Order: sequence, then structure tokens, then C-alpha cells
Amino acid sequence: MALTRGCRLAYMAGLILGAQGGSLTEPPATSLLKIPVAGSRRKPPVKFSHRVHQARQVACAQCHHNYQGKCNLWHEGQPVEKCHVCHGLRPEARRLDVKNAYHRQCKGCHLRLRQQGRQAGPIECQGCHRPA
Repeated sequence: MALTRGCRLAYMAGLILGAQGGSLTEPPATSLLKIPVAGSRRKPPVKFSHRVHQARQVACAQCHHNYQGKCNLWHEGQPVEKCHVCHGLRPEARRLDVKNAYHRQCKGCHLRLRQQGRQAGPIECQGCHRPA
């Protein structure tokens, strides 16, 4: 499923922390996923490519979500919140912290694809967290 105009606009609303670039009809080609952390144990931000995921036909709702129970009520064209609006620095009442939300979403998808014998993105820390 290719990205529709509504999905492109939703990307621009900024779910991805630190999203930069793009236009009103295109998601930014590359975004930096930054996880705010306390202390000195920081990894470099992750360079995320909307274009790579679009080319691989990843549906917008795979990442953009508004869960009510186990049902994702978000659909293309709806406003998109930044991840940290719902996912804080610490887990709360059945809601993952932002770091684990990213890891479950990204790494989890990559692992599932590999288990299906399909091409997938990195699953090791240094595969995503690369120095600039």
C-alpha cells in the first residue's frame, strides 16, 4: 500500500520525534528519531527514512496509532501526535516508555519480517544508532 496524500500530511504533523524537512504533501525523506534520556548513557539518534518504508509498502498505521484497548483507531488524514505525548520517559499504566515503544515498534517489525524470511532492517543497536 503506497502512502496516500492524507498519510503524507499526517507524517508532517510530527509523530516522529525530531522530524525535519519534507513538505505539505511529502513526509520528510529522513528524520532523526531522538529519545530524550537522563544521564550520560546516550546512543546516537536513529536516522529514519520514510522513503525506504514507503518503497517497502509499509502502511502508515503500522507506526502511527491511537490505541483504544487493542484497536488502532488512527487512520490516514487524522492528526498525529509526537510519540512522547503519550509515551513518556517512564512506563505508565499499560503504556510503554518512549524508548521501549520505539524499540518494540521498529525492532519488533524487523524481527517479524526476518522470521518470515523477508528483507528487513537492522535489529542490532549499532545498525540503527550510528554516529553522525
